[in-house]
Amino acid sequence: MAWLRRYDTDGDGRLTKQELQDAFKSLGSTFPAWRAWRALRHADANGDGCINEDELRELVKYVIKRGYALA
Repeated sequence: MAWLRRYDTDGDGRLTKQELQDAFKSLGSTFPAWRAWRALRHADANGDGCINEDELRELVKYVIKRGYALA
């Protein structure tokens, strides 16, 4: 997905907590570290601390539900 590629700065196919924090910061979050932590808890189905392509759908639902517009 385009969103994964956009924020996956190291190109490993997963979003780390830091990459999620940067993503939330770019979306205008006031508390990007907290929001990234909550997003990981919500969407990280396999518990590896990252969001992979299979888990991305849950992450996107979480982001949209919180009122962020994804470009």
